[in-house]
Amino acid sequence: MLSSFPSRNRQPVEETASPKRYWKLVAAGEPYRLLFPVGTLVGILGVSLWPAYVWGQIDFYPGTIHSRIMIQGFLTCFIIGFLGTAFPRLLGVRRFQLEETLSWTTALVAGSLCHIFGSLTWGDFLFTLSLLLLLGSLFVRFRKRQDTPPPGFILVLLGLSCAWVGGILLLFEPITPETISQSWFVFAKLALNQGYLLLPVMGIGAFLIPRFFGLPNRQNFPESLALPKGWIPRAAFALFCGILVIASFLLETLHYDRSGFGLRAFAVFLYFARELPLHRAQLRQGALALAMRLSLLSIPLGYLLMAIWPQWQGALIHVVFISGFSLLTFTVASRVVLGHGGSSHLFKAKLVSIYGVTGLLVLAMLTRVSADWMPHIRNSHLGYAALAWIVGTVIWLMRFSPLLRREDKEE
Repeated sequence: MLSSFPSRNRQPVEETASPKRYWKLVAAGEPYRLLFPVGTLVGILGVSLWPAYVWGQIDFYPGTIHSRIMIQGFLTCFIIGFLGTAFPRLLGVRRFQLEETLSWTTALVAGSLCHIFGSLTWGDFLFTLSLLLLLGSLFVRFRKRQDTPPPGFILVLLGLSCAWVGGILLLFEPITPETISQSWFVFAKLALNQGYLLLPVMGIGAFLIPRFFGLPNRQNFPESLALPKGWIPRAAFALFCGILVIASFLLETLHYDRSGFGLRAFAVFLYFARELPLHRAQLRQGALALAMRLSLLSIPLGYLLMAIWPQWQGALIHVVFISGFSLLTFTVASRVVLGHGGSSHLFKAKLVSIYGVTGLLVLAMLTRVSADWMPHIRNSHLGYAALAWIVGTVIWLMRFSPLLRREDKEE
């Protein structure tokens, strides 16, 4: 099985691409070069709604619009950018074409703009359409694969299915609000807003995260079109943990909040405890490894805290989203950009920019979580948390966007 994506421990051979050459790199099967920066800008747009609301620039509460943009725009750009780059390499199939990348990008940006202007149904439609295009492209290539994907990638498929089913159900919410039980819409939002992110994080993480710490990869198998020995038990275990996550959404939908949050935390911990031998990882392995540790800790910790204090779930979920999903997204994206930009020698470096991004996202999380405990200054805390997130994101974009145009000559 292909194990070189995206890590190669060697000195860089690099060249900054001209604009014309940049688009050729995107067209050559590296959609992350377009989707990562676009997703970052969409994320800044979504988060900037909070300071705009707090300081009187908009007159509507942006909660729903913010969550739609962050899930369907910001994080989806990174998910598709990563999968669109990694998946063909893992399977030894034809890489994604420029037209496909532009289709996803256009749909996701247009959908985010629809949400901004209050057209939630159109935004949900464009998001669901982009996922349908992605699943179709992945299916066509999977049929022609030369290798078997890592067993944990069954969770990626499960997560994409959660997003697609959730998106479809949300499309029916304004059309048939009385003929379909509201419980289905609650489940749809949980599947989309959490399952869509959590399940791929688990599946991709089991394959990718060992590279951050120099650990043996339990998801690596010999290259084979047939299922290699040992693949089925690991895939079955991944599916079992994925089913636990979905079951936790059902519990929460039925108002067993504490049980749902606890089961979700248990499923994440159980899967990573078996697939990631992090207890064997050395502590001092650079900025990216530190950021990865913090993000991995935040996800089950956030759900555990929600199980203990379910009445504060609206605040504590941001432990999962900000210092969990957001930080993990930028950490993985940094490694991808470094690896494909001829700078893999920086994987274990003490990158000041990553320390800065990590610190600001943790600050944003603490500020946002604490806001609900201080109702008299809650709104100002929402604004300050958003500003900390935006500053951290801008730092990441300024540091890594030049590498998006840098060609790795040994790629």
